[in-house]
Amino acid sequence: MHDGADDPAQAIEAGGEDGTDADTVRALRGVALADRPGRFDIALAGGSIAGIEPSASRGVPGWLALPAFVNFHAHADRAFAAPKERPASFAAAVAASKAARATTSADDVRRRAARLFERAVEHGTTAIRTHTDVDAATGMRAIEGVLAAAADVRKAIDVEIVAFANAAADPASPEIRALLADAVASGATVVGAVPALCARPAASAIALLDLAATLAVDVDFHLDEHLDPTASVIEQVIDATRERGLEGRVAVSHACALSMLEVGAAARILEKMARAQIVLSVQPALNLYLQDRGAGTPRRRGLAPVVEAVRAGVAVRFGSDNVRDWFYPFGDADPLDECRIAVLGTHLEEPDRLVAAMCGGRSALRAGDRADIVLVGADSLTDALARRPSGRLLLRSGRRVRRLPSR
Repeated sequence: MHDGADDPAQAIEAGGEDGTDADTVRALRGVALADRPGRFDIALAGGSIAGIEPSASRGVPGWLALPAFVNFHAHADRAFAAPKERPASFAAAVAASKAARATTSADDVRRRAARLFERAVEHGTTAIRTHTDVDAATGMRAIEGVLAAAADVRKAIDVEIVAFANAAADPASPEIRALLADAVASGATVVGAVPALCARPAASAIALLDLAATLAVDVDFHLDEHLDPTASVIEQVIDATRERGLEGRVAVSHACALSMLEVGAAARILEKMARAQIVLSVQPALNLYLQDRGAGTPRRRGLAPVVEAVRAGVAVRFGSDNVRDWFYPFGDADPLDECRIAVLGTHLEEPDRLVAAMCGGRSALRAGDRADIVLVGADSLTDALARRPSGRLLLRSGRRVRRLPSR
């Protein structure tokens, strides 16, 4: 139970040096932390965390302070496009999204992306990586729409745009590589693709890595989003990453096929991933929903071996992926919801690991860190995951982020 606080403002000491700036926060009082028991006071100064000390407050904390959330994998251009769809399979979702893209305008994308960004900020997110469709039919429309929506919210949330060569775009094609280069010139800072849906998956993956090296941008693959370990190309991607000196610049999203490998084989690949500094991006809700979908109750759930990845030293991040579109009819881009599903599906339990996966690698609040903080109306991380309460307060560099206008 809480101590009666209904408004996170009761946990903050606000006001600038002259006491008049209501959006600047000087301290958080009597809050819980995810990594230790008790209540704490957090002093803020100059946009950073100046110090964390045990609080004189007693009783059960009313508010949990966490590093601000980072949604590492989203599709803002597709969000809310088909909220009533129930795909028969992954392939059916791919086909439906391809058909819809032909008539989608940049304004359509801007409105949908703006709605997703609004929800993300409400949940306490200050950074989001969004995979944005690039193919011959779509051209730059999705990129233009997401860029416009991102410009509108730049003071509240950092939007990192992945130029995503989707199922209709093979990066082995010179024309698609040219489109991806145009997207980067327009403002995308990462390139991505889905090699499993290309004619020659390994060749397509390597072509994308070569393009990234040429453009000096990062890579985020939709990789091995299937359950056939014989068709996996993750090891080839790892080797090619190291050969091109791209360590620390590559992320692998999904990696469902890893769940089908023998334990020793998966362990060997995860150790290689760690050496190549490749991030494993996991989308628990989407993969549980789509993998092994069709005939009846799924037996092969398709979640990458997250616990083993963490033990091997691989950086793991969570993302909301699709929200109410052709691939997934649910979700609201809430990192707490995704984290709860990850606990259920992978049994990753350690608070510091869960917080790091939700918060872009920040496992706890520490003195000296930038004061990007979310206050959740909960007395612990477990309580927050159990209830996912609304009414959160988001600080960015120690300043309160006001609610974005609804679209």
